[in-house]
Amino acid sequence: MSLLKFFKDFKILVVILFLFTLFSCGSAIKTLVGFKNPKVETKASLLSYLSEVKENEITFFLKADKIGDSTTVYRNFLFGFNSDLFMFSKNGQKYCYLGTEECSGVQMTSAFKNFDKNYAPCTNDSTTILSSLVNKLVDKNGKTLNINDLPSAEYYIFQSWNKYSSSTKRLKEDINWLYDLKKNSTIPIEIVLVNTDLLEDWGLEKNGELPVKFKKEGKTIDMTFGKLPLKK
Repeated sequence: MSLLKFFKDFKILVVILFLFTLFSCGSAIKTLVGFKNPKVETKASLLSYLSEVKENEITFFLKADKIGDSTTVYRNFLFGFNSDLFMFSKNGQKYCYLGTEECSGVQMTSAFKNFDKNYAPCTNDSTTILSSLVNKLVDKNGKTLNINDLPSAEYYIFQSWNKYSSSTKRLKEDINWLYDLKKNSTIPIEIVLVNTDLLEDWGLEKNGELPVKFKKEGKTIDMTFGKLPLKK
């Protein structure tokens, strides 16, 4: 794929996924209010931030197989905009929502309360398996994960989080809500937190920032990026 074609497809992908995320559960404008230009972070700074949200909580990070590669950085960054609910059984099968409700909060509640009625093995996605997602993640020391590193459970939900899209207070409320669902669940589901902030480890400048602009036209919102802060 040529670089020009990638960025053409990239822009379309951002708009589609971002709109789906924003309009699935409520007002897009309300969500955009808390959105800040993403800054380049270190794992240490993010772990410190998460400890303020939920003490002693573990998170994993997306790795970059090719350091300093803009395509890799953008793809990792886009993971946080994916509206898909990443749920897997312990044998690696991806599960999909059977209902028509687009709000991810409703889908998540259904996963914990009425799993057998609302979820089944995906029929339209046979390529995404648990091991393929886990192998894209690293721990705080940069070690690539494998399935054996996950806690024992029948099912896993991978939940992304970041600093730039909401306040500390809102993130704390969202994570506590999620863990309350887990506490009252009738089936053994483990939550795997995945950070999607820009990482210095990806070959980005320390304290760098990615400018993001939004343009609303009718019912669509276009998101464009400024210069990526790659290390020189």
